[in-house]
Amino acid sequence: MAILNTTSLTQMELPPLPIKRPLLLIGHGTRDAEGRQALLNFATAYAALDPSRPVLPCFLELADPTIQQAVEQCVERSYVELSVLPVLLFAGRHSKFDITNELDRAKARYPQLKFHYGHHFGITPKIIELWRSRLAQLDYPEYNPQQIFRSDTVLLFVGCGSSDPDANGDVYKIARILWEGSGYSTVETCFIAITQPQLEEGFRRARFYQPKRIIVLPYFLFTGVLMTKIIQSTTQQQEQYPDISMICLPEMGLHPQLFSVLREREIETQQELVQMNCEMCQFRLIGVK
Repeated sequence: MAILNTTSLTQMELPPLPIKRPLLLIGHGTRDAEGRQALLNFATAYAALDPSRPVLPCFLELADPTIQQAVEQCVERSYVELSVLPVLLFAGRHSKFDITNELDRAKARYPQLKFHYGHHFGITPKIIELWRSRLAQLDYPEYNPQQIFRSDTVLLFVGCGSSDPDANGDVYKIARILWEGSGYSTVETCFIAITQPQLEEGFRRARFYQPKRIIVLPYFLFTGVLMTKIIQSTTQQQEQYPDISMICLPEMGLHPQLFSVLREREIETQQELVQMNCEMCQFRLIGVK
């Protein structure tokens, strides 16, 4: 069973931008057509909230337009300075190196360009509130017909997984923050790709506590191949263990809280307030040995 992803942007207002500078939004990219369209829809919805400057979406890999193609569009429109934001949750290799390398390539081709690179979403109170509000919905009878208490429920927090331990550590941190004071029996953290523990192990650990209910929280911005796998795995687990109620929350999607955080990140690029967390980056630590 999946909770409906219902949000409204009709009443949303954003703080004004100090500078009307074009914005380049860079998503990870996916071979999944629905996932690709989700990022494009996200960019369109964000641009519609403030049409005073153009918003150009693109992808790091696996989908078009690429970063280089988007930069070419900017050059064709005679843009010289651009704010650039990674539409990524954590500071892994993609935000620290892959995207910045692509921007360096573009700068070499078009030296007149100046990029103001911003911060990823990161751990922020507004995203915490997004998930807390969704978890609160699961206390309602329509999503919890058996009225299972939170004390009989295990929260299974699922991250994407990264080769960067700093990013993986942030997944554990935000899972812990969500669990603290929530009333849930416990929280187990796992990943769907790259690193351990994997999702199947996460379910095994969650069942260890003999819960009456397991809530799967996929910490993803958009749908895609990995999100589909999480939903399918939850369905399979429900079939294998019918005595445990299983429910899978949806990805974040076009949520007002995300647009609010994105606005903060965009303003940071214009006020030169971007602070990257690179102190614990494994690539930096390797480099200084």
